[in-house]
Amino acid sequence: MVFSSALGGTAFLASRVLFALVIGYLALGNLLDLESSVGYAKSKGVPLATISVPLGSFGLIAGALAILTGIFPAVGALAVIAFLVPITVIMHDFWTMEGQDRQNEQIHFLKNIGLIGSALVFLALSPIAWPLAVGVGL
Repeated sequence: MVFSSALGGTAFLASRVLFALVIGYLALGNLLDLESSVGYAKSKGVPLATISVPLGSFGLIAGALAILTGIFPAVGALAVIAFLVPITVIMHDFWTMEGQDRQNEQIHFLKNIGLIGSALVFLALSPIAWPLAVGVGL
């Protein structure tokens, strides 16, 4: 069993908390500085940025809460993945830049790749019962 020890269950809870904090922080930052976030998204060619930025940010928050609580974690993981995959490629296109801009965008790109990987792990584990979670799923 994946979570047969107390340490395994506690470590998995810690991973969910840390993941939710990072995703929540990023989404909340978008919402608290919505004008700048929308402007940046528009400059990168994001369609309907005035709608997609807040909608995507709320989707990230919902996804993070789903993973944190274990309430429909597969849906939450898919929401995070659905947001991060296109945004990572569109917004953090470091390969088109030079110097410090390239380095900054590459850091954001790689951060998002790590978050996508984490969300994929949560998705893969969503069919089994999670310790220290509400445990509602599909």
